Amino acid sequence: MLKFIKDFSLRNKGWFVLDITALFLSLVFLPQATFPQSRDYFPIVTRITVEIDGKLGGKNIRELIAIKEGEEFSLKKVASSIRQIYKTGLYSDIQVLKEGEQKIELTFFLVKKIFVRRIDFFGEAKIPRKKLKEGLHLISEGNPFSEKDLDKAVEELKNILNKEGYFYSEVEPVIDKNPKTSNVDVFFKIRLAKRFIIDKIAFSGDVIIPEAELRKKIKTKEGTEFIPSVLEEDIEKLRGIYNSRHYHQVEIEVKEKKLNEEKGNVSLVLGITPHEKIEIEVRGAEVPLSLLKPIWEAEIFEEWGLAEGEAKIIGYMRNKGHLFSSVDSFVERKNNKVRIVYKVSPGERYRIQDISFEGLNYFTPSQIGTELGIKKNIPILSKIIGARLFELPRELIFLYKTRGFPDTRVDLTFIREGKKVKPVFYVEEGRQEKIESISVKGNALFSQEQILNCLNIFKGCPFYQPDIQKDIERIEIFYLNKGVRGTEVKAQVQNIGNDLFSVNFSINEGKRVKIESIIITGNEITKKSTIRREFLIKEGDYAFYDSIRETKARLERLGVFTEVRVEEIPISPEKENLLFRFREGERNYVGLGLGLETKNEPRSFAVWNNVVRPRGTAEFIRSNIFGSAAQFSLIGQVSLREKRGVVSWEQPYFFGLRMQTFLNVWLEREQRKSYSFDRRGISLSAIKSLSDKENMVLLTSLRFARTTLFELLTSESEVDRQLFPFSATSISGSFIWDKRNDPFNPEKGYFFSSVLEWAYPLFNAESDYLKTFSKYQVFVPIFLGCTFSSTTRFGLGRGRIPIHERFFAGGSNSFRGVEFDELGPKDPNSLKPVGGKALLLFNFELNFPLISSFKSLSGVAFYDAGNVFERRKQVSLYSIQNAVGLGLRYRTPLGPVRFEIGWNLNAPEGEKDVLVFITIGNIF
Repeated sequence: MLKFIKDFSLRNKGWFVLDITALFLSLVFLPQATFPQSRDYFPIVTRITVEIDGKLGGKNIRELIAIKEGEEFSLKKVASSIRQIYKTGLYSDIQVLKEGEQKIELTFFLVKKIFVRRIDFFGEAKIPRKKLKEGLHLISEGNPFSEKDLDKAVEELKNILNKEGYFYSEVEPVIDKNPKTSNVDVFFKIRLAKRFIIDKIAFSGDVIIPEAELRKKIKTKEGTEFIPSVLEEDIEKLRGIYNSRHYHQVEIEVKEKKLNEEKGNVSLVLGITPHEKIEIEVRGAEVPLSLLKPIWEAEIFEEWGLAEGEAKIIGYMRNKGHLFSSVDSFVERKNNKVRIVYKVSPGERYRIQDISFEGLNYFTPSQIGTELGIKKNIPILSKIIGARLFELPRELIFLYKTRGFPDTRVDLTFIREGKKVKPVFYVEEGRQEKIESISVKGNALFSQEQILNCLNIFKGCPFYQPDIQKDIERIEIFYLNKGVRGTEVKAQVQNIGNDLFSVNFSINEGKRVKIESIIITGNEITKKSTIRREFLIKEGDYAFYDSIRETKARLERLGVFTEVRVEEIPISPEKENLLFRFREGERNYVGLGLGLETKNEPRSFAVWNNVVRPRGTAEFIRSNIFGSAAQFSLIGQVSLREKRGVVSWEQPYFFGLRMQTFLNVWLEREQRKSYSFDRRGISLSAIKSLSDKENMVLLTSLRFARTTLFELLTSESEVDRQLFPFSATSISGSFIWDKRNDPFNPEKGYFFSSVLEWAYPLFNAESDYLKTFSKYQVFVPIFLGCTFSSTTRFGLGRGRIPIHERFFAGGSNSFRGVEFDELGPKDPNSLKPVGGKALLLFNFELNFPLISSFKSLSGVAFYDAGNVFERRKQVSLYSIQNAVGLGLRYRTPLGPVRFEIGWNLNAPEGEKDVLVFITIGNIF
């Protein structure tokens, strides 16, 4: 007998609950004879089949089914199986067919969710695709697709078109489904209607400002096309005009919009309600009104607005050195005008001296300075205190609370000495509360010692209630990382007298859960072996939360997935399935770049005074080749000065070892100051991360390169003979430690790198030299956006080093007292640089803001020192060159645009001692 059980359908979750309940009741109230007491007559599941979109499902989906072949039929397990499959989020419909009475065959019918792979538009492309995509909310790339959302998506697009003035446009959706995958491409065919012409614009209400002036300021004019989005911008402009006339609460809206389809025109009426005219007046001091205007632009309580304005003015005055200023405020009303008056008594202007603290026992003054970020004994840093000086008592009280002092009081007084003032903080520390004892109960899976080791609090430490809550979370995470789920932790704190507290952690342990199966879905190209290679967990392991989380991070670092989701699906109190769901990214990337370059470093903004040459870059990348997360790239750079072509193969493993590996083959031609060369080579590099947290990387490279000098402007040596092919086989190791907050625009942190290269005469190569080069950079924020940075570079070489492998320096990225490559020894005949076997460079910079409202622009003062030495034994601090300079920096996402003027303090007679540099990027 065949019976279709619709009770298990998940088309509607509410119906699922009702149907399951009804089926359960019908089974319970059947006559007793239907279910003999003998176990032999219980129905047994003899076969389980899974069909996905009409095709047999694989092993992964079967692992989600709680009931197994050979087990007794259980409605509860069938329902559990449906829930587990539903949790994957991969299926839009789930049904079960039950066949037979005593020997039961179950068939699970699943309908896959369809995901949107791509959204595109065709037709009249007058609106940017990006803008159209951003306006779609119901349908988006990477998310599930539902045909019922198409009509709403069409309406969303029409709304966008309406805002651009294309009323009554037609939008037709087209679906392209890939039968081999569960993805669809959604296209929208757009037929734009004509825009309406503005026939008339009128203003209504108490306009106040002459209409002619308003019409002049807006783009929406009579006789032009009507674009609602432009009108919205114009309304904001009008608000700005009224705000500038002190009507800060003006309301402007479209009161009337009449569209005439026959004539194709529209008439508009803009309603203006200015409300009260609000004038802000500050008496007794110069305070920018821009500080106060935002307060009164919205409807607020006057008392709050006055108090907020007073606080802002006092803070501003304190930052200017008027530490004891005071403000009174009031409101004057006359007719339809409101005048907000702030009367400032600025008092004397003082220069703040070093802060001192009295009454300290627990902290030392230097510890206070470190904890609160107060710099001392540096005169230029006095500005950092300003308004914050009066916030320090509150900060000090909070600092003491974190150390167990609940009743600390701080008073601020000043000792005045003429125009100078010394702040003195009198601290009454009060009593300190401490933790006398810590106990743990309810722990059976792990020892008390293990749990106590994960806590931050300890016996005798200060008592601070928030620390207890943080340690509750640490215990919960400890249990999660040990594979336990469902643990609940509570803390009971008891005051046992004499400012001592006992803390008792009560643990209601959950169950230690093992991973039954690991299910991988969504990977259409990427091989499962590639994915599993990143796993730190396997079936049968306990569900260690930290390992699961790190596995997810490793999969994301592969760079082939736009999304990695991990879900834990319980199948019993002590077992769960782990579901990894992926969304793969685009595999092909093509890039083209065109630009200009100057023959030499530009010396002024008048770039046309330099020799300008075209420059082009082309790049093709194919990722996730063979589903192995490997990447092939082909890059070409062409200019009149240099040509370069690189073929690269990148993969995340090296002979089974987890190391990012690069195989590069390249051809290049480059012109330098003293020589020009052709080079071809091949290299194999492996990158190993030593510490993700510390950003420490080890890089090893094997390289073979063949270099031909086709132009040499210095005297020839044995290794530099013109047209002599020089072959080099080398091995190098590099260590990189990057702790900068931003690699392009660093403001704090440090960077260290060191490389050792050994070129040995293998395979008939002429190479026989050893080189090392190290660099250390540090960035220190000082105050108010100022940053001090220094860079130290040191290089040494020995052996037969050809000119194209020697050290060179000079120019905007090394020593700004000479031109590119011009630092160091010169050829006596041509006076061209010949490079050297040693290099020592120091760069010191102070970067400071120029305009507070224009944070991208800053100034810089620098000092460069160093030299290139022909031989190692010549290295000496007495032989270094010196340069100082000033410049401007404009911050961009790819690093600053730099304009710098450098003075060479050791320029030989007859040579330039002032140079101008224009560069993009930080000094390196």
